[in-house]
This record gives sequence, structure tokens and C-alpha cells, in this order.
Amino acid sequence: MPLLIDIRKLTVINRLIKEGSESVADSLSTLAGVDASVEIKSLSFVQPGDIPTEMGTGEIYSARVRLAEPPYGVFMMTFSTETAAEIAQLMTGMDVESEFTQLHESALQEMCNILTSGFIDGIANTLETTIDMGTPTIEQAQAMTVADDALSHVRRDSLTIVLDSLVDIADSDVAFSLRIFLVPDPGSFVHLIDQLDRDAETGEPTSVDSPDAKELDTSSEVQAFEDAFDGS
Repeated sequence: MPLLIDIRKLTVINRLIKEGSESVADSLSTLAGVDASVEIKSLSFVQPGDIPTEMGTGEIYSARVRLAEPPYGVFMMTFSTETAAEIAQLMTGMDVESEFTQLHESALQEMCNILTSGFIDGIANTLETTIDMGTPTIEQAQAMTVADDALSHVRRDSLTIVLDSLVDIADSDVAFSLRIFLVPDPGSFVHLIDQLDRDAETGEPTSVDSPDAKELDTSSEVQAFEDAFDGS
């Protein structure tokens, strides 16, 4: 049976993602001196248990950080070893041979800092708040190991937002793909989304008329979204 999903919440989430992406581009320009555009290629919702499948197989790089303020949870980026080499070379101007040098590793860490803080700052600015976070932990490991490490303290009923993004470096042939996983605390995230989903002038909850609801076919992604916002 099809589900009736309030698309206003989807619109709010899209707004958060858009602001996060624009903030990443600004951070790259300001902190790394790199002009780039950040394009979100796809957005989906999955249960935390499905993250290993989303990551695929083989060895990957990941950069993850725990959020110490609402919406709490985990923010993580994953990318291929080839992308890691592209980033290290872009930042240092030095080719990556068989192994990363210490300079390459430092450059990769710095880029992950910029990308992570840029995205989180964009979300925080949209929410008109701050989101405290530490330095991202970078790991090179099998995808299953990365997933297990990242989800060790994540609630299994959490909603996971999965983004496929492309960072296109201006005036060059460099464009690297990043997969982003945002796994917030369900209650905290719903509260923040509901705060944004209010009339800007009155501050009262915005009522949703029938034209604002869209009929969607039942699928695992939509069901995950419905479950996360059940009762909100």
C-alpha cells in the first residue's frame, strides 16, 4: 500500500544538504585556496544496518566524527583509495607513488577537516545554532570494518542520510567523489527538523494541506524515513 509522506520534511532536509554543500565550497576556497563546486548527485535514506551494503566491498578511506551537540550522532565521509591519492596530490602538488608520504597524509587530514567542518557548519548555520565536533578520524580499511567501527555506538533505529557528492575543482581535470553518511540521533534530529518546519513570521507549526502531501510507493528508503518521523 502506498504511503503518504509529508514532503515538507523532505524539503527541509534538502535545504540542510544544500546549505552544507555550499558551505563546503566556501571552506575550500577560504581555507585551501581551491575554487570548487560541490554537487549532490543523489540522496537516500537507509537504516544503519544497511550502511555496510551502501559502502560496498574492498578497501576504502573514511573520515568520521561524532557530533557533541544536536543533532548528535555520527558524520562520516567515505572515498576510494584513488580519490585519497587525488586529494593528497591536489593539496601538496606532489605525485603519489606507491605509498603516501607524511606530507601526503597531513594534506589528506587537512582536506578531511575542511570538508567535514564545512558541511557541518553549513547545517549549523541553517539551524541557527552551533554543532561542536572534534577532528575527524581517518581510517583506511575494508568497508565492513569501517562500517563496524563507525556504528559501534549508533542506535539501530536511527535514520541514516546517504549522499553521493562530486567535488569538481575549477580550472583542472580533478573531480573526486565522496559518499557522505549522516547518522543523527532520531529524537534530536526530528526536533531540529520540526523547528525549521515552522512559519517564519508566526513561529507556529505550519499546517500541511492535502496538496502538500505526495503519494509514494512503499520502498525501503521511504519506510526508513516514515519510521524515523513516526509520531513527530
